[in-house]
Amino acid sequence: MPPWHRRRSFDISVTIKIRFRRVIALNLAVVVLAAGGATGLVVEHEVDGLDLQAPADDPGWANVGVCNAWTAVYLGRGWVLTAAHVGVSNIELEGTKYAADFHSTQRVFNPDGTAADLLLFRIKPVPDLPSLEIAAESPPIGTPIVLVGSGLGRGERTSGGGRVGFNWQAPSIKRWGTSLVHEYRHDQSVGFTDAFATRFSIAKTAHEAHAAQGDSGGAVFAHLDGRWQLVGIIMAVDSHPGQPARSAVYGNRTFIADLARYRQFIFGITDVP
Repeated sequence: MPPWHRRRSFDISVTIKIRFRRVIALNLAVVVLAAGGATGLVVEHEVDGLDLQAPADDPGWANVGVCNAWTAVYLGRGWVLTAAHVGVSNIELEGTKYAADFHSTQRVFNPDGTAADLLLFRIKPVPDLPSLEIAAESPPIGTPIVLVGSGLGRGERTSGGGRVGFNWQAPSIKRWGTSLVHEYRHDQSVGFTDAFATRFSIAKTAHEAHAAQGDSGGAVFAHLDGRWQLVGIIMAVDSHPGQPARSAVYGNRTFIADLARYRQFIFGITDVP
């Protein structure tokens, strides 16, 4: 197991009663996660700047870029995948800008014909980056994951509604963090998309993170079968009653499109295995 997934040596726990939660798409300008510039993810630890470059065991850092002030993932062979609510736009990958081919746009659909919150499009020229492997199977509950997003970061501590956490803070910068697969939502109740979720918890993982505004379209990786695989795309978060606006509090969930459910559809369009 990569070292950043190990739990900290101390044990802190909180009891959070979950009554009602709103699901928030990460790119709306008011209560959502995706507007603004280029610090991504609310990372719990106190070491500023630790997550602003690729981790030592790199899952695919360079393939995640800024798109339309939010986030998108370069799959390979000229194809980009992002959340549908992010939309099509030029993308910046590791400081290089690539033009979007607006005529190449392809929405990802569920087997019943409904549209999932996923979108494919091509960029040019073709980046000199490796192709990402999309997981063929959903990661089990409890699987350590790495999230990479280009949204807002962690601000001052905050509290409200009996919960504690952090405000979102500008600017937006690509950042990585860690969490665990907490639960599955294969009822298409999250934006008509089969998804899994993380739960923001105190010291659960070494770089415990929660999505923030701008992280929509970001990549989620898991180390499966001895190699890194792309398992999800960040879509949305939820909120608790009384939670301060534009904040991440303990108990919040980040909802992530489960790409194993859409792998064959994506492969049929992109030919990226």
